[in-house]
Amino acid sequence: MASHQRQRSEDLQWLKWWILLLLFAITVSTAIYWGAFYYQGEMRRLENGILTDFDVISQEIRQIESSERIIVENIDRFNTMTANQIMADEDRVSLLEDIRNIRNKYQLFPIDVDVREQNSQPLLYEEGIDYPDEDISLRSSIVQIRLPLLHEEDLTRFLADFLNTGRLMVSNECTIVATLLDGRNLLEFVEHQVATCEFTWYTLRRESNTGPDAFGYDE
Repeated sequence: MASHQRQRSEDLQWLKWWILLLLFAITVSTAIYWGAFYYQGEMRRLENGILTDFDVISQEIRQIESSERIIVENIDRFNTMTANQIMADEDRVSLLEDIRNIRNKYQLFPIDVDVREQNSQPLLYEEGIDYPDEDISLRSSIVQIRLPLLHEEDLTRFLADFLNTGRLMVSNECTIVATLLDGRNLLEFVEHQVATCEFTWYTLRRESNTGPDAFGYDE
């Protein structure tokens, strides 16, 4: 009887180690399973993040390529505008100098020039550009010219040269009034007519993007 109890005790002792080994194997297997499940989830999140970053990078590359294409297509025009001082402040001294040279070239009567105060307004960017590095302001000034004429050809010569000085000058109106009332003086070298012309002088200026106050808009 004692021998039977001792054998049973040894069997239980032996079986206990196998049970412990089984529990350890189950624990390890469960840990591996949940570790693999967690790793798989992390890999999915990482993959989604990489795909999102790839889409963002691809979009930025497309924007850069589009910007480069626009620059290539318009670089000659930009250089011309820069050379003609359209992308700069108004040079009113240079304007008066050009008018003086045209007057001397065609031996015209003295010309009165009045350049009014300059206005400024921003140019809007296309949609998708929320925070540009700089802004572009469109500036305009009204230029009024009073030109005494010996005949109408004086006006056409003046306008042909004046509008081809490279400035972005738009003609608004031009009127001619006869001043010589006595027909006996038609052949004399005197003022026969007076032309009054109005132009809008446009320039563009690159502004630092420091907010709306940077432009000094006129209310």
